Amino acid sequence: MASGLLGRTNLAFPPVWLSLSLPDRGEEISPLVEAALAADVPIDITSQPGLWGGHMRGTEAFLTTIGTAAYENASDEKHASDLLQAHFIETLSSIGREHIDIYFLRIRRAVEEYQISGALEALELARQEGHIRFIGICCDGPSLATLGMWQFHDAFDVLLVPRNHYDPEPYQTLSPLARERRVGIVTSRPLNWGYGLPFVALPAQLRLRNLTQGFYGLTLAQAAVADLALDHPVMVGVRSAEEVRLAVEAPGKHHATGLNEFLKPFIDSFDDDAQWAELAASDRPAERQAAERRGRDLA
Repeated sequence: MASGLLGRTNLAFPPVWLSLSLPDRGEEISPLVEAALAADVPIDITSQPGLWGGHMRGTEAFLTTIGTAAYENASDEKHASDLLQAHFIETLSSIGREHIDIYFLRIRRAVEEYQISGALEALELARQEGHIRFIGICCDGPSLATLGMWQFHDAFDVLLVPRNHYDPEPYQTLSPLARERRVGIVTSRPLNWGYGLPFVALPAQLRLRNLTQGFYGLTLAQAAVADLALDHPVMVGVRSAEEVRLAVEAPGKHHATGLNEFLKPFIDSFDDDAQWAELAASDRPAERQAAERRGRDLA
């Protein structure tokens, strides 16, 4: 299990962090927020800062957010700085606090040097004024775009990078530089192998998942999270109090050996064109949309 201090933060953190998403099927929001707060782990509020912030006012939760990508369209350095400042002021207003604990600079693609310089100037000023405790960098696109920028700007305390058992490439590309610069690593999207669809959501995979409920005392999804949490904290997306419970409990259970053998049928299914053709006709919007995204990607 990941332990010790998280890079330049010089703080120790739990092995699982939570990223809040809107509950499915119109379920109540309060149980999700209450469970996340009770877990006493870092909470990412990127998806709906106004909504989550309204439920967390007066709490001492450790909050993170991934910044806006609007600076990509800035016309000059000052414009980029203004766009970042506007976003974190809006975020602070939403959560009713003077500071956000970690603000991640979102990197989706290669941008102009003046755009990066302006964004970093805004973040450093916010840190000096006490509005941001730690500055992070979030890989939200090709890993080489993040690497290309990061090589010339050593301003970050934490790296947030996708990592899962289907596609470890972003982590493999960026983790060496993080270790070299003593930047803490938090991995994300442990169950999202692409197209916005968690691997356990495929119909054929659900049947296999039912056979692995007793997989060393974990569900297969928990086993995947527990395996990744051996190296670094893992940020897990959650939509319900039950998902919070399952995510937080995963690292504390017995680590599942032989996980890759159990995952192989899932990987084969995820690469199966016929499986995706079935999803394109699914009555679940998320599955149809995932199939459409894959179709556009392949086209």
